[in-house]
Amino acid sequence: MTTSNAPTRRPGRPCGVCSLPAYEREQIEIALAEGVSLSRVSQQHWAPGRESLRHHLDGGHLRADLQERAERALGLDYTSVVARIADIAQRARTTALEAAEAGDRAGVLRAGDSELRALAVLTANGESSELDIARNAWTQDVALAVVRVGRRGDRAVDAVADELDALHQTEIADEIRNLHPDSGIEITS
Repeated sequence: MTTSNAPTRRPGRPCGVCSLPAYEREQIEIALAEGVSLSRVSQQHWAPGRESLRHHLDGGHLRADLQERAERALGLDYTSVVARIADIAQRARTTALEAAEAGDRAGVLRAGDSELRALAVLTANGESSELDIARNAWTQDVALAVVRVGRRGDRAVDAVADELDALHQTEIADEIRNLHPDSGIEITS
């Protein structure tokens, strides 16, 4: 019995966007990267529906540069989401102060509750500074890159881990190898 190192696709329907001819797929991906809504893109007579577009976007099927641009345009990249939550906390704080000046006790309580919820989300994710936000965004980018590379096969995962070793990031390299045990590299402690 022979085994193959070729990547295998998970069972199920193929991605509706990935199945399109290259030109149409590229047009969809560029539109998503420019921030065109899923509804508007799906209105093209040759385009798949919103759910297929959402699957394509959420599944990381776009080229890395277009994926990043699309997430940023839609406000879904990690840094944008955290910034929006921080903005909610700040606006709630301002609203609470204004309500206090106006003697609106109920308004102070509602705004204070909103601020507390937003701050709880930030603290639950471990963010206490912009540096923490940047580190978490970087970690997610690295993880996404490894997943994308891993789709090409085990050797690509080895290459990423080797590059991280070369950058003196052995903890991340070892973690990648542990997450992808079929990579063929034995980890010794």
